[in-house]
Amino acid sequence: MKLGMQEHTDIATGVQEEFDVEIEANAVAIYAQISGLAKDKVGYGVREIPSNAWDASGGNFEVHLPTPLNPVFRVRDYGTGISPENMKKVYGKLYASDKRGANDKVGGWGLGSKSPFAYLLGPDGAGSFNVTSYYEGVMRAYVVSLSAEGKIKVRQMAEMPSDEPSGLDVSYAVRREDIHAFHNRAHKILWSFNPRPKIFPEIKWDEPVVKSSGDNWTSYKSGTVPFYGPSVRMGCVMYPFDLSLIKNSGFLDSSDEVLFEAPIGSLKVILSREELAYDETTKATLATLVKNYEDSFINQLRAKVEAADTLFNACVAFNKGVEGLGLTRAERLRTMMDWRGLPLTNNVVKHNFKTCHLGNGWQQFDKFTDETVLASWAADAKIVIEHNPHYSFSRFSMANLVGEKVLWVRCKRIDRDETLRRLGNPEVIDLDSFKVPVEKRVSKTIRKRRTLVVGTHGRLRKETQDVDLADGGYFIEQRPYGYRRGRGNEWFHVMDGHSDVSLSSLDDVTHVCVELGLIEAGTVILIKKHDQEVPDGWTHIGDDIVEGLRGKVNVAEFTGLHKKTINHIDGTIRRLVDPRLFDNAPADLQEWAGQLRALYRTLEGNSTASTESDKACAALQKLGVSVNKPSVECPIAAVEARFNELTLGYPLLRMICSNSSFYGFDNAAKQRLKHYFDLLRRPEIPVVQDNDEDFDSDAEDFDVDLDEAA
Repeated sequence: MKLGMQEHTDIATGVQEEFDVEIEANAVAIYAQISGLAKDKVGYGVREIPSNAWDASGGNFEVHLPTPLNPVFRVRDYGTGISPENMKKVYGKLYASDKRGANDKVGGWGLGSKSPFAYLLGPDGAGSFNVTSYYEGVMRAYVVSLSAEGKIKVRQMAEMPSDEPSGLDVSYAVRREDIHAFHNRAHKILWSFNPRPKIFPEIKWDEPVVKSSGDNWTSYKSGTVPFYGPSVRMGCVMYPFDLSLIKNSGFLDSSDEVLFEAPIGSLKVILSREELAYDETTKATLATLVKNYEDSFINQLRAKVEAADTLFNACVAFNKGVEGLGLTRAERLRTMMDWRGLPLTNNVVKHNFKTCHLGNGWQQFDKFTDETVLASWAADAKIVIEHNPHYSFSRFSMANLVGEKVLWVRCKRIDRDETLRRLGNPEVIDLDSFKVPVEKRVSKTIRKRRTLVVGTHGRLRKETQDVDLADGGYFIEQRPYGYRRGRGNEWFHVMDGHSDVSLSSLDDVTHVCVELGLIEAGTVILIKKHDQEVPDGWTHIGDDIVEGLRGKVNVAEFTGLHKKTINHIDGTIRRLVDPRLFDNAPADLQEWAGQLRALYRTLEGNSTASTESDKACAALQKLGVSVNKPSVECPIAAVEARFNELTLGYPLLRMICSNSSFYGFDNAAKQRLKHYFDLLRRPEIPVVQDNDEDFDSDAEDFDVDLDEAA
């Protein structure tokens, strides 16, 4: 590749003495010129050695990646090989290259052949690499290494006749911990080689998804190529580039996976060939490539849009074309093109007409509802236009459109031409052209009405269906929209004098009614608006379900212990349930302990499951209907109140219970309680009167005993 180095004027006037500046061949120079300039020590050789092979063989070469059994990186090309004289010129000198005469090779710096040293030079010394040349029927094997002084030495180790195909074989050993890194770099670097070499073990690249392409550029779907952002390929090597360093309109984004093709020699690279060198020539080349890409992309997109046969297909073509560009760029492009004078909008733009859409497989519809319809959705739909809104379903049936994907358009006759023009003058089916015979018109008593259908488990579902008002049945009155706050809520009037209930509460009630056998699954409830009338034979469902629920309430079940468990008893009292604790207790305490044990046995067999009465009461509460429950004292409260009353006369009882273990009475607590009950059962000590003759004689001794006790 021509490096494009400029000629410089050599000023020698008045010179008294001159000498040449030379580069001393030592370890410092070798490191600086080979290893020091490469940031990616592994990738340097993985790129440079295959690039030389690509130049020499036109892409006919092999790359053998290191494996745990053979940790060697090896490249074998099938070019002409290298003569002994050229071996000395190419490998014997830094910056020596025979590729600078034309732009048909990607090399030219004269350093790539020594690139293995970037990896082989390490803190523990340097390794060597092998070069084997098959040239004109002779095989010559060389070892390239560094001498003790740091100079590169090329040593010929063997020479013999060979019938191997001509070419060059370069190899060097790889540290086992770097095997994965070599595979990773090869996956990213060798992807851009065209043609690619034969690789062992084989690399399986994912098939890239091409979004669009043009002269010298290809746009790929994100994630299907091993690079990110815009990149440029020169020869076989691919380089990412920085958009901020070149002149561009901003159309190409730094996240777009676009690969550009640049002629060899049109871009300058840094010495290690790892990155582009952004000189004026390089920036101008990249700017031209990006500008051509933008113009080509827009022209291709415009051509696809204009080639569409309908406005809706044009919108589909546009949306596919701008996929992945982001909202800002897509909207900017949308303003730059149209389809036969009509804008490429996201939605069908309505002007004095309404639109409704019916998806594939539909069988019934409630009524025409004006909706927003995506223009791309309508691309494969049948366009139906209607002026007369009567007997629409019958006309759909006559046109064999039931179940078809339909864009349903409704407008006045005077606006028909303008409506069709705004839709792009598509092929349409005129529903008004289908005349429904009188005998096939729906009976006046049958109307499409909104209903609530009771499901298998009592759950309600809304359904619009044909209802014959002459048949009678259940109905419920819906309150006007806005009657209650809350978006999406529907409220129904159940009983006079009671609050209205929401649809979700009504759903809970019908669930209970089905479970209790008050309503059958499949029951259809007509929804009546507050300002509508229904014929005779229709019964408000609220009257029946409230009466039925009240009949399921059994007041005898309200015992005061319903759904109560042992855990509802105070924890201190629960510790006293053991009958042995009260063997020597006073009679009133023994009586209370018996009441406690009886309550405990009752609660042990108690159930927390809801009875029919519970369920009926809960459903009535949902409807705002109260139930007169009998006033029954809770036995648990009575036992606890009696215990509190007893502890006033036996103050140490609560103290002993409170100091017992959380799990019950331990032996110490039991002993304290037994001792307390023993003290309570002792006979009372007679009280000494003031006129007792022995009082004075014993007073002195009594005082002494008190002092000792103190």
